[in-house]
Amino acid sequence: MKKILAILFVAAMAFFFFIKDKDARKEADPIYSEAKASIVMEADSGKILYEQNAKEALPIASMSKLMTQYIVLEAIADGRITWDSQYKPSTTALNQPKYAVILGMDKHKTYNVRELFAAMTVTSANDAAVALAEMVSGTEEEFVIQMNKKAKSFGLRNTSFINATGLDEDETNRATVRDVAAIANELLINYPEVLEFTRMTDFTTSEGTKLWNTNLMLPGMPQAMTGMEGLKTGYTEEAGPCFASTGIYEGKRIITVVIGVEAEGSDTSTPRFELTRDLIDRYVLNK
Repeated sequence: MKKILAILFVAAMAFFFFIKDKDARKEADPIYSEAKASIVMEADSGKILYEQNAKEALPIASMSKLMTQYIVLEAIADGRITWDSQYKPSTTALNQPKYAVILGMDKHKTYNVRELFAAMTVTSANDAAVALAEMVSGTEEEFVIQMNKKAKSFGLRNTSFINATGLDEDETNRATVRDVAAIANELLINYPEVLEFTRMTDFTTSEGTKLWNTNLMLPGMPQAMTGMEGLKTGYTEEAGPCFASTGIYEGKRIITVVIGVEAEGSDTSTPRFELTRDLIDRYVLNK
């Protein structure tokens, strides 16, 4: 009897130290500690290769624009607007918060959908996102209703939008990393032409101003990664640094999402790209 108890005790202690060691390695692994949530998913199959805190709805900042892109491209496909449709800036579009990234429209000029879409996608211009929302739905408020309806049609129960931009207001746009990955996947499946814009390292406005892509992992950019094609960066005080990416690796399209990546001092940009690279290296390329 004593021998059996001794064996059980040793087994229990071994299990205890295994769990402790596993937890210690998990805490030491930067993948687990550098972001509030993250996911790696195969686009075609929907297979999840890795996820962390994937079911908590979190602020998503400008990754919200993935849904804005979807609804705008849907409106173009339906013929409600065209790439050449003209927009005269509204007071709402012109009066974005001072801290917001903007195209900087002139109230006396008009802008076509292609320029607005490029500005929203490449440099994350918030006034351009509002402009497109107004073109599609009349007002941003009506557009947001469409965003939430579309989220429900995708089967997303933990996603809520309050604006077309992702800017923090009294409330803020929220979603899980799973839901952001799902939106990205729907966008890529139904409107792959979005990649024509997300692959752009820069674009020049109608006024001759050159604007650079916020995705520094694109080929030719400072943190380039072979295969990277997009999709959308994000940052607000509530969300922290965020990034939804897609690219072709080992012949497969991969989607990654990271939310609330820990900044390095005042650097809110680099860590989200470093973590994305690490996720792809580990869970896709098996480096």
